[in-house]
Amino acid sequence: LTSPLCWKKSNWLKVSLIVGITAGLYLRDQKIKNWVQENRNDTSDRVSRFARPFGDGKYTLPPLFMFYLYGYFFRNDRAQRTAMLSLESFVVSGIFTSFIKFAGHRHRPSTGDPSNTWDGPSISISNLSFPSGHSCSAFAIAVVIASEYRDIVFVPPLAYGVATLTALSRVNDNAHWTSDVFFGSVIGYLVSGWLWSRWPSHLLPYVTSVIIVIGAIITAA
Repeated sequence: LTSPLCWKKSNWLKVSLIVGITAGLYLRDQKIKNWVQENRNDTSDRVSRFARPFGDGKYTLPPLFMFYLYGYFFRNDRAQRTAMLSLESFVVSGIFTSFIKFAGHRHRPSTGDPSNTWDGPSISISNLSFPSGHSCSAFAIAVVIASEYRDIVFVPPLAYGVATLTALSRVNDNAHWTSDVFFGSVIGYLVSGWLWSRWPSHLLPYVTSVIIVIGAIITAA
């Protein structure tokens, strides 16, 4: 998340790779969608129902709040740090994806429109397919958990595995194109990794306040 003017050759190579893969998937989106829907079955739907909530704030934020409270009351710094960084990554990566969504207004595959149907910038809350918010959120949280608990051998593959299933569930459910979920996943991965590597963050006082507010809302609901 630094200015392109300060990028090294390796940074440009990574960006080129991301853009290249996204463009390649974009060109194949329609065919991939058709194949996935033709082969969709009860098993893939069950996996999707399991994985989908891991990219939805309604289901991921309450456990993060509880995990923060656990860390606070039992003086577990790693638990508090994991919860706060996860929320920070969730919010910041969500801002990125929302900006792109409203700038492009790509039609979802479920509309039946071609994969290259875009409406352009507007404030409409319809046709916000690119990039996938669920995929972004799932990977944003997964990076923090995998990084903080990397000493526990099964945690990183479990965290990234669940995030991957969440991303794939959006294609199975016909809610997103493949390029949507790939680019959303990349945003979540990169933003979260950047924030984790720069801990502690100047945003933490605000993040802590947000956690408290969210907890109060959840408690009152």
